[in-house]
Amino acid sequence: MNEGINLLGQGKKKTSEAFLRRVNTARVIMLGLLFIVSVTSVILFILVALSPLPALKEQEASLTQTLTRSKDDVVKFDLLKERMSTINTTLSQRQSLTTILLLIKPKLPSDSQITSLKSDTKNVTITVESPSLQSLDTMLNSFIGLVQDRKTFSNVTLTDLTTDQTTNEYSVSFTLTLL
Repeated sequence: MNEGINLLGQGKKKTSEAFLRRVNTARVIMLGLLFIVSVTSVILFILVALSPLPALKEQEASLTQTLTRSKDDVVKFDLLKERMSTINTTLSQRQSLTTILLLIKPKLPSDSQITSLKSDTKNVTITVESPSLQSLDTMLNSFIGLVQDRKTFSNVTLTDLTTDQTTNEYSVSFTLTLL
């Protein structure tokens, strides 16, 4: 009867040793996993602490502020660039009056002055004032000589001749047709 009452029998000891081995194996595995998790956590913490991510975020914010402040400058620069290209296009298409003025200027008498100069693609209209009709006549004859040379002008046309009684000055307007 005693054998039946004893709960710690021989068969029980064998199962408890196997159980203890399993428990010890599970403990070793759990300690290994705990070690791996803690080492991984420490490594990730160090990587986050040493990463340049916060500095990159600050740099991004700084650059964003700089770009928003310089937006007006960029718009002004683009507008200036567009205007410069338009001016260059206009200047390249515009007729050069330098050669015409270099031909007209020496023909003006010293007592005469140009009061108006208008130019288009084919004609140049000039208005000159002088106190002497002789000076105006000399000037017109020199322009007729330029027309006869056929280098720059093909025709000269007298368009207006007026006199101012109060200042005793004469005004003559003529049109030169370009070749």
